[in-house]
Order: sequence, then structure tokens, then C-alpha cells
Amino acid sequence: MPTGSEMPARRMRKRDVLRPAAAVLTASCLSLAAVPAAQSGTAADGVAGATPAALYPAPGQPSPEANGNDDAATSTVHKDQGDLRIATLHADITADPSAEAPVESLVNSLATGNHTQARAVAQTAQLNAPDVLILTGVSYDEDQQIAEQLNGYLASGQYGAAGLDYPYIFTAPTNSGRESGVDLDGDGSIGGPGDAVGYGEYPGQYGTVIFSKHPIAEDEVRTFQQFLWDDLPQAELPETSHSDLAASVLRLSETSLWDIPVEVDGHTINLVTTALATPSEEADIARGDDLRQVIADYVTGQAWYLYDDKGEPAPGNPAAHYVVAGLPAAKTGPENLDVLLDSPVLQDTQPEAVTQRPLSDRPGSEWHTDPLATRHVPGDRDLRTSYVLPSTTLPVSDSGVFWPGEGEIGYQVVNPESSYALEDRLVWVDLTAGS
Repeated sequence: MPTGSEMPARRMRKRDVLRPAAAVLTASCLSLAAVPAAQSGTAADGVAGATPAALYPAPGQPSPEANGNDDAATSTVHKDQGDLRIATLHADITADPSAEAPVESLVNSLATGNHTQARAVAQTAQLNAPDVLILTGVSYDEDQQIAEQLNGYLASGQYGAAGLDYPYIFTAPTNSGRESGVDLDGDGSIGGPGDAVGYGEYPGQYGTVIFSKHPIAEDEVRTFQQFLWDDLPQAELPETSHSDLAASVLRLSETSLWDIPVEVDGHTINLVTTALATPSEEADIARGDDLRQVIADYVTGQAWYLYDDKGEPAPGNPAAHYVVAGLPAAKTGPENLDVLLDSPVLQDTQPEAVTQRPLSDRPGSEWHTDPLATRHVPGDRDLRTSYVLPSTTLPVSDSGVFWPGEGEIGYQVVNPESSYALEDRLVWVDLTAGS
């Protein structure tokens, strides 16, 4: 890590790390609603001890022997000893919005220990073993049971992969699905995802969770969930479609914007993370562009107009070692990503697919594939939407996108023809230690 000011010693509160079987479950999850067939099983099965073998795999999941002949060296990269690997993945772990209590339904489904999407996300992380993992697109609950349950999946080895120990977790409320009380989408009625402060069919639908092997300085965390779009100088807030009332309630971030200090061997790495909530085809380009401008200003210490959720000025620190990570783009075409990718204080390592299989061999035409892409788009070109952008002060030793081909380990979690596959891919960057 680069030379930096030493952090004072402090007592760090660790969250309990849930373990497989009974530890994946919490007492509040024992009363279950119906679990979808793909997540079949009951909480009682897990409480009794080891989850019955009949639940593994669930329908559509690979058998434990699926990776037996696959070559890990062709799709994963060994991290050098002492390096810090930071990764992000759009997990898309949300509940069915039609459920009577969507968040509770998701908590109950995860409590089975056999949630298909959560297992795929955990396996992806385990195969790449990041020291810090940022999962976007995860529903938020006030008791933070979802974050704790996901930590249980990460700790429990999936399909032969080794479990990961993350003693430190951070999550916080999101604007996604938060009712605004205003007709933001102009359809003549109030209510629904288009009128939420951030797109969402229920409160907390799209949030973010950070898992870390290193201490998080929780007393120094800054969140910017409440920063109003209208408070940004020269904001692109369309005056024609937003009334004064709308401008008074519409926050800039669809989810939230965080600055999370992580203490690594006497140095501090500040994770600046955000994610979009609106579906790509409905993305508000102006809002996204302004959010990315705020991030660019913040990492250069020029966000003089910004205030955090405590109401305190937060211009950013030009001397800090930042890593901008998450899902700051929908990548629909006209979005301005250059404000981040060409920032004088950030470096874009352009992580590419780690594979020895030609991308032209992937399902779909060669035109659909891009070695930098992190999201599969059925019938269209894959997109680069997730990013890890370190400060130029942080030496980088390697980077990559987890996108194995057929015959390489982990193929089942990225193969779009598999019902087990994720739409998004994990992207990671290794920061060189001791520099």
C-alpha cells in the first residue's frame, strides 16, 4: 500500500459471521412464508443441522461434481501474497415485488440456505477470493438480516469452493423504493416505482452490501443518501418535467453514495461506492451523469457543495486513497463515463475477461461480446456497467473480469444458457502491497 498517515488504534465492532447450516439461519427467520420452487427447502431442515443432501443442488443448479474436470488456472488469477483484492458484483438479490411482504419473503428464502442466486453469487466470490467485496443490487432490511445471511453463504463453500471469512460488514438504507409522495413520473397518479425517490417496487429493493476482511472505520463512514439533486450547482434536473415540489424531495442518488474507510496494514483505503436502480432501458441519463460528476468532484476534493447525511460539508479529500467501485452506469449509450474514466486522480485498468477460451465461442454472435463487459444482455451487445477504479496513488498489480468459458471453472455461473447463471460478472483489481 502507499505511504499514508497511520490510523489511530480503535476497538472495532465485528458483526457475527454466520456459518453453514444452523448458522445461516436466524431466529427471526424460523416462521417461513412459502418458498419458491427454485429455492426449495424449509428453515427447519437447516436448523436441524446439516442441510439435507436432497436440497443440494436445487433445481437448475450444478451438481457438486460439475467442476471436477474444469481448470481453475484458466479463469481465475492467484492473488500475490500481501496484495489487496477489491471486487464488485451486481448480485441482483431481490424479492418478488408481488409478494405481500417482499423483504420478509426474501429473508425467509435466504434462510433455507439454498437460495439459487445467493449460492451463485457466493460461488463467484469464492472462486476469486476478494479481500473486499462490494455487492450491489441487494435488497435492504432494517435489521440487516439479508446482509448477515449472505455472509453465511459466503462462509459456506459452494460446490467445492472454499468459504470466505468476512468479519466486517457494512450496509445502510437506500433510496430505492422509498416513497416520495410526489408524481415524479408525470403519469397523473402518485405511487409505484416511477414515483419512488429511487426506482423500486418496494422500499429497500436495491441496496449495497460491503464485506471486508479488514476493519471498516465505522465512525468515519460518510453516506450521502439525502443529498438533493437540486442542491448540485448547474444540476441537469429537467425543469420542464419536475415541479418545485418534486425538486424539493428528489435526491440525487437512486440508492445511496458512500465513502467507506477500510484500514489495511496501517493505511486507509476509502471505498466510494454507488449503484443505479432504474432499469437500463429507463435510465435517467441526466441524473446518472450528475451523480458521476459528484463522485469525480469528491475524489479530487472539489465537491464544496456536497453535504453528508449528518448535514456536514463533505468536499472530499484530495490526499485520500480512493477506490470508486460499484454500478455507476446503465451504459445505455449517451451516458458520460469519461468524467470518471478520464479523471486525473483515478485509473481505469480496463479489466478484461480472464479466460483461455475465445470470446467468439460464447453463446451469441461475436458482436455480442466485449472483453471488458460485466453484464450479459440477451440478444444485444454485452455491457460494461460495474467498475473498480483506484486512485492513481495506488499501485495496481492486476485486474480482471470473471468470465470463464466452457470447460473452465465457474462456467455455469456465467453461461447464459444455464438457469443458474448470473446476468452480471464480478470485476476485480489487485492493489500492490508494500509500495
